[in-house]
Amino acid sequence: MRDSLVAFFKDSLNGSYAAKKTEKFELFLRVYMERFIFRDGTEVPYIASRQNARVVGTAKLADKKHRESTGKFLCEGVKLTLEAALWGRLSEVYVRESSADVLFDTVLKIKDRCGEVFILSDSAFEKITTEKAPQGIISVVHSTLASKEDVDGDGVILFLDSIRDPGNLGTILRSACALGGVRVVLHSCADLYNPKTVRAAMGAVFKTDITLSHDGVEYIRKCRSAGRRVLAAALTDDSLKLGSYETDGRDVIVIGNEGHGISPEIMAECSNSLLIPMEEDTESLNASVAASVILWEYARGKK
Repeated sequence: MRDSLVAFFKDSLNGSYAAKKTEKFELFLRVYMERFIFRDGTEVPYIASRQNARVVGTAKLADKKHRESTGKFLCEGVKLTLEAALWGRLSEVYVRESSADVLFDTVLKIKDRCGEVFILSDSAFEKITTEKAPQGIISVVHSTLASKEDVDGDGVILFLDSIRDPGNLGTILRSACALGGVRVVLHSCADLYNPKTVRAAMGAVFKTDITLSHDGVEYIRKCRSAGRRVLAAALTDDSLKLGSYETDGRDVIVIGNEGHGISPEIMAECSNSLLIPMEEDTESLNASVAASVILWEYARGKK
């Protein structure tokens, strides 16, 4: 249909004037017919206005309360969109008009794995993006959180107490995913679906078993009742030295806040503490680095 209409338009005109008229005709299709047509004839909905209800609603996902009420969050960029598609989490996808031709192959890969793909005018896309230099594709993704605070089964549990920096949280999730077999529990932490967290996690939000704990003290008590050893990453008089004790695949590792460490209430419920051997007169490690070192030691102990 599109090819025959464009051909008719060209046949009725001559030279460069025909080219200009064809461009105007395609603009007519986008603005008035609300359709965008790719080079192979694939048609997808087109949205021009920043005030479009779908655009306004999607832009609201930058707000934590709206993410929580809808159970959805935003992922930006090709890699995260493809990851979300792979794990069956895509709701809908938005592509910037000026990037549509470049992202054509990506659109073909995900088109059958999400509700719908939309092309947005550059102005409408800017209303949604949270990036300074966006790649031109944003996906709306269904929440990946586990609904139950499970303490049974095997595998190390990484309990994060008040990790407030989204970048740190995302990095820890990325390490937990890379080293495998780790369940992550978040207590009073930064928002899991903050764009900075999602970006730093690099797809780990889709592949890692993640749970929110609303009562950290009670959760730790449940872990101990289930026979799990709970080790706080903190310096105490009887701290176990990482690498010098036998790791257990059911241990619970507690990592505390970047500035204040583990809260006294959580600390009081731990079985013991552990420390990472370091050179004298050096500062303590960043929370994400400390978590990664500890998880590496536990992964090494499994082999």
